Amino acid sequence: MNVPFVITCLVIIALLIYTAYRQTQRINQRIAELDEERQRNPLDPFSALMELYRLQEDHRRGKRE
Repeated sequence: MNVPFVITCLVIIALLIYTAYRQTQRINQRIAELDEERQRNPLDPFSALMELYRLQEDHRRGKRE
């Protein structure tokens, strides 16, 4: 068995696991921030619907932002 190769692979695997863990923590933190923001400023469904209609009309007319 090639010991340096195995050690190198284990180091790479450990780095990948650490990176995945850090990314998961960042995503969870961002989700928590968005939830807090949403609780402070609840979304008005009617204004959101009007905004979607406006964007749809702009797209039909060729006004892409």
